[in-house]
Amino acid sequence: VLLRFGQQLKLREIAQVTGLPMRTVQSRTETLLRRAQTGDADALDALVREYYPQILNYCRWHVPDAQQAQDAAQETFYKAVRWLDGCGGFAGQFRPFLYKIAKNVCADWHRASARDGPALESLPEEPGYQEAGFAAAEDALSLRALTARLDPETRELVLLRFGQQLKLREIAQVT
Repeated sequence: VLLRFGQQLKLREIAQVTGLPMRTVQSRTETLLRRAQTGDADALDALVREYYPQILNYCRWHVPDAQQAQDAAQETFYKAVRWLDGCGGFAGQFRPFLYKIAKNVCADWHRASARDGPALESLPEEPGYQEAGFAAAEDALSLRALTARLDPETRELVLLRFGQQLKLREIAQVT
């Protein structure tokens, strides 16, 4: 996985940096998928390393707690691996496939939390104070509150497009 200033590069950027054709870069994921389906643990590990940060970031927008987001991301990859183990082949793009699973995992979490107790937003606010990282966390909560005002479908589109930088074609496959 190529990184630039701590950011994961998109396939098009990888192709530009390496000088490889876009098809060659895309075929890397396809090759890793085929190898993972045959039981190659290194290929599966490479896929997880490549896509986990993106899926975790997506899950952070859909569940209120960092630990729950990690659990949701882990559940996403668990379900993806189970699906890869049980199917004869993979048709389509892997990234939208993962986002679709993550979307469903987060929706399941919300349904379960609605049954189990009050939502985080309904709890009383804590008194304001400054600690290391507090301002950044407060900004993230403000952004979460702004997106929470949108209807669920619009919020999902905004987060996929601007929070996850998915292409419109990929968003169409997720939603």
